[in-house]
Amino acid sequence: MQLALVGTGQMGRAVAEEADTGPHTVVSRFDSDRPFLEAPRSALTDADVAIDFSLPDLARPHLRRYCEWRLPVVMGTTGWYDALDEVHSLVQRHDASVLYAPNFSIGVAVLSRALDQVTSLMDELDDYDAFVRELHHTKKADSPSGTARMLGEQIVDGLARKDHVESEAQHQRIDPSAVHVSSTRAGTAFGEHTVGFDSPFDRVALRHRAKNRRGFAVGALRAAEWLRGRTGLFTLDDVLDDWLDA
Repeated sequence: MQLALVGTGQMGRAVAEEADTGPHTVVSRFDSDRPFLEAPRSALTDADVAIDFSLPDLARPHLRRYCEWRLPVVMGTTGWYDALDEVHSLVQRHDASVLYAPNFSIGVAVLSRALDQVTSLMDELDDYDAFVRELHHTKKADSPSGTARMLGEQIVDGLARKDHVESEAQHQRIDPSAVHVSSTRAGTAFGEHTVGFDSPFDRVALRHRAKNRRGFAVGALRAAEWLRGRTGLFTLDDVLDDWLDA
């Protein structure tokens, strides 16, 4: 594939480094010095797929342009999910191709699948109270991470006794119907997510710890390979479903 890389921060650089190992080629790059929204359509003529790890406030206008130009995009930028209905309409109107995920680690996708199975069991076990805890490096822009929020929402969907995510620090007794999602920012940690179920008797936990950014880059490139030739609004779950059915 020939790739357009939008956003050249830590994740953008990781994708570029992985692409350089072959067989894909980055044919155009956009960042704060060369904004994607100021680029003409001709600047992306050679690109098969865009991979976007830019900034949350740019995600919606970027997605609008990808759809209007019918340029398939793997969207790793978070912070825009309240506009999913709008993006879905754009995808349908323009017969576009968008694949989004808060985290492109294949390991996190497996963790998410495992959590669906665990919550179906824990829904019958009221003694267990669920929580999510995440750790990231000090340069991370958002808190909690999109992945941690996703895991918290999965718990809400899977446990009848939970009805919302609480991501703020708790200075009083927490609402029993809340799933507490806590965040720590320290050092250079690439990302660690723990989903726990605590009871008076024991604690069950699922954990994913990233060793480096390469895993996220590999996942984004594999998602781009899968997206090429497809139209619609997809998530990493659709990629996994296809792989598991193969």
